[in-house]
Amino acid sequence: MTTPNPGSDDEEFVPQYTAPAWYTTEPWNGIADTDTPIPWHALSTDPAPEPGCHICQAHPVAHTEIRSHTGLVLWGRTRTVAEPLCRQCGIALVRTMTTRTLWQGWWGLASLLFHTPVALEQNASAYRKFKALPASAPPLGKASLAPGKPVLRRPQAYVAFIPAAWATQLIVHLITG
Repeated sequence: MTTPNPGSDDEEFVPQYTAPAWYTTEPWNGIADTDTPIPWHALSTDPAPEPGCHICQAHPVAHTEIRSHTGLVLWGRTRTVAEPLCRQCGIALVRTMTTRTLWQGWWGLASLLFHTPVALEQNASAYRKFKALPASAPPLGKASLAPGKPVLRRPQAYVAFIPAAWATQLIVHLITG
């Protein structure tokens, strides 16, 4: 290291530093060299924590998408939840969004033929994933969603019979014409 000459104003102080060899080599990237110490900044004492449920922070969680589709005459609106959820919160959200899709999703041709059946199938797949998870309890101070009634015990789910009957009548009329 050099020190500037106090009498000269034209020289600027430039610190000189050379990092030790053990610091510049990277033994921690998969090629372990037991003789070379690993720098302190390359070590972690804790593994990266797995994210908990997005709602209640419980473990274990499933990563899947839950959809709700609202059909409109000329277009539709799809809402998607793609967060890690525990068993209870996931089942509650699947039930709520599936019920909403069953009574609001059929009101449009594209919705009737494509969007609503896709949303219902994806929700059925998500439901199976959540049912496969073990039961868990959220940490103190957090609350899981209440699962509520199953989908077929909710009156809104039966509104889906109206467009189903309409579509059946339309198909029968076109065939027998």
